[in-house]
Amino acid sequence: MNKTIRNIGIGLFLAGAAFQIEGFVVKEDITSTSAITKDAYDQAQQELSDVKKQLAALQLDLNNAQQVKTSAPEETIVTEPTSEHTPSEASMTLSIQIGMTSSEISAKLEDAGIILNKVDLDNYFSDQELAGRIQVGNYEVNSSMSLKQIAETITR
Repeated sequence: MNKTIRNIGIGLFLAGAAFQIEGFVVKEDITSTSAITKDAYDQAQQELSDVKKQLAALQLDLNNAQQVKTSAPEETIVTEPTSEHTPSEASMTLSIQIGMTSSEISAKLEDAGIILNKVDLDNYFSDQELAGRIQVGNYEVNSSMSLKQIAETITR
């Protein structure tokens, strides 16, 4: 039995070696059937340039956000109604710091009475893929705003 398995192994080894040798002997010229046109190249270069500009803008935003974090006051919550809102509306200045998650923001809005359920807003951020687009800063929000309006206010 061992001799049979050994012979099968040797046969497979020799077959693999034969295919490898054939690959060295028969060298086929592989040519591409698709060529990059000048228009496609120019378009790719333009897209690359646009992405570089967006990256530079994001870097500036990040630098500004880091400066704001170091000089920004702690979160201020104002729950008293203003003259432009009805007395039953809650409003606040939401201060978003670097590193805050959508869950933390949702919890703060629920605690202030701006939204009824923090899970709904957190799910909205996830469903709309907005969690990564939340911006650092101070935002005026009130309880008459929809989840979409709140999300549009604090995202870019």
